[in-house]
Amino acid sequence: MSVPVKSSKLPSSTSNTTTFENEASSSTSIFTIDKTVNLETFSLLWLDANVHKTDDNIKSQRKLREAINFLQIFDQVDQCEENIRKIEYEKVVFIVSGRLGREIVPRLHDLPQLNSVYVYCLDRIGNKQWADKYSKV
Repeated sequence: MSVPVKSSKLPSSTSNTTTFENEASSSTSIFTIDKTVNLETFSLLWLDANVHKTDDNIKSQRKLREAINFLQIFDQVDQCEENIRKIEYEKVVFIVSGRLGREIVPRLHDLPQLNSVYVYCLDRIGNKQWADKYSKV
């Protein structure tokens, strides 16, 4: 059952929460959705220095968001690594560029929350050399 939401009643949202006013019944209730909470068993994380810069990457983001609700995108290795290390209850599916994958995968590969790694790069031969060392790639 979907809850009707009047768009004219939507307050502004912060970067981490969105508040909706529900007028489905005679009484009015307000509920908030925390965008930092994952309600799925998998988290999809993407690390690429150019993740926001190319048309191909932006189109890929749109396609991924159609498949999974909880997509987190990073362009900084340290922020991405910190986020993955904090995840406790989900399995991480990790998409990474070849260049940044060489740097971060050796540090994260043995974490139990890391389920699989996909290298998103055109240099298959160059990335195969380092990626073959890791079973999750």
